[in-house]
Amino acid sequence: MARAIRSIDIYLPVEYNDGSPIENSKFVSLQRDLLHRFGGVTSMQRQFPLQGLWQAGNVVYEDRVILFTMLDFHSKSQLESLRYLTRLKERLKKRFEQLEILITVQEILAI
Repeated sequence: MARAIRSIDIYLPVEYNDGSPIENSKFVSLQRDLLHRFGGVTSMQRQFPLQGLWQAGNVVYEDRVILFTMLDFHSKSQLESLRYLTRLKERLKKRFEQLEILITVQEILAI
C-alpha cells in the first residue's frame, strides 16, 4: 500500500569559494549524521560532481555540487521535519563555509 513520505535533497559544493577542495571528512561526518537521523542516505560520488549555475544580479556563479538524498519516514509532522532541516542548514553553511546551501523537500508516495 502506498504511503506519503518526504524526499529531501541537500546540494553541497565540493570546493570552498577559493577553489580548494572541501575535506572528505566533512562529507563522511554529514553522511553519518543523516544516516542516524533518517535511517538511510544516498549520495552522488564526489569524483563525479554535478555542475550548478546560479545568478545573483548580473553575476553568474558556477559550482560543482554533490547531492545527498534522504527519505523521511520518521518525522511525525511537516513542521518537525522543517525545524530539523532549518537547523541543519545553518550548521552546514558554517561547516562548508558557504553563504547558502540548497535543501529541497518533496512530498512523494512510496509503494
